[in-house]
Amino acid sequence: MSQNLSRDELDQKCWPVFERLLTELGDRYRDWLVVIEPESQEYFLGQDDYEILARARKKHPRAVFFTYRLSDNPAVDNLC
Repeated sequence: MSQNLSRDELDQKCWPVFERLLTELGDRYRDWLVVIEPESQEYFLGQDDYEILARARKKHPRAVFFTYRLSDNPAVDNLC
């Protein structure tokens, strides 16, 4: 379960999803946030981190999420 993973382990699980999304969506959604649930690899896009996390929590209430900004120099963070 992702709740027991370190930040680095979460990043390793989510980074391939982020890379694919950056290639597929980066031009259209430049600088948007993407929240990734590491087990299902489901993602949520948006510009407001609270709104995105609320949508993600509704679907995965007990998950830990990892967030990236869709840009060439992504900011990253894990969200509980």
